[in-house]
Amino acid sequence: MQILLILLLTSLALFSLFTIFEDTFAQEMSIHQQWKKFSDLDLLKCNQGHILLQKNDGTPACVLPYTYEKLIDRGYTKFDLSLMSKRPDMMNQLMDHMISNESLMHHWHNMLQKNPSLMMQTMNDFTIHMKENPELLKNMLGPMTSVPELREKMIQTMKHHSQMESSLKQNSMWMNSVHQPMMSSGMGNQGDSVMNCQMCQNMDKTSCSWCPEYQMHSMSKITVFSHSERMMDMMHEIWINSDMTSEIHREMLKNPSHMALMSQDMMEPLLNAVMDDDQLRQQMIALMLEHENFMNTIRHENPSDQH
Repeated sequence: MQILLILLLTSLALFSLFTIFEDTFAQEMSIHQQWKKFSDLDLLKCNQGHILLQKNDGTPACVLPYTYEKLIDRGYTKFDLSLMSKRPDMMNQLMDHMISNESLMHHWHNMLQKNPSLMMQTMNDFTIHMKENPELLKNMLGPMTSVPELREKMIQTMKHHSQMESSLKQNSMWMNSVHQPMMSSGMGNQGDSVMNCQMCQNMDKTSCSWCPEYQMHSMSKITVFSHSERMMDMMHEIWINSDMTSEIHREMLKNPSHMALMSQDMMEPLLNAVMDDDQLRQQMIALMLEHENFMNTIRHENPSDQH
């Protein structure tokens, strides 16, 4: 019995060493050299930061995420769900690039708004992720409370949510706060500002301790796609896989600049998903109370007539 166990462990060790050797050997060769040697996509390796694809003529290539999107747009390749499912690191790199692409995400948001079931799935995923990690709720509320244009839309949405209205009236800290004089935040004019999702340049320079750093998550320059239907097909392929869908929703919440864009496109369903949940609604109220400029806006709107 001991001999068999030793033989088994030895075999496993040799297999592991062989796998490491194969991976190292493959990465030292170009993708075309690997293809000639293996002729099997599952054995091909790309350098870190690159994504593996198979062109329409059957040959493989390793490209950057930006190039990957452009090749799909131009019809030189198609998104391969099975190929990406086997390479989660590559899929995460693609997701990171997708959610920071303003043009692509406008398409994504439009698709959501036209499909109630997908919208419900997205909002359910968002709620689950935010309850698991409160920092994600901050990433969502940061743009809404800090960008004047979004803040006004947020307040209007809150006014039409009966559960939020009831919770605010029952919260003594809130009721006391909204009837206090406006606090000095060191700001000049908070007036009319135009939203700029790429740099969030109009974000209030408030001393908000929990607001995310937008500069770390800036949106990429707008990419114009010649054949947007091909990009839409790629999005549909991702939605087919529930694990990928849930993961890209988490990545969206991690990127506050994307949440600024999403808030601009679809404020009401985003905010209602939070306000419909008792736990998140109370966390939202606590965060709003900590945000000076947001609370000053509430006070400025004559709170006695609202809440």
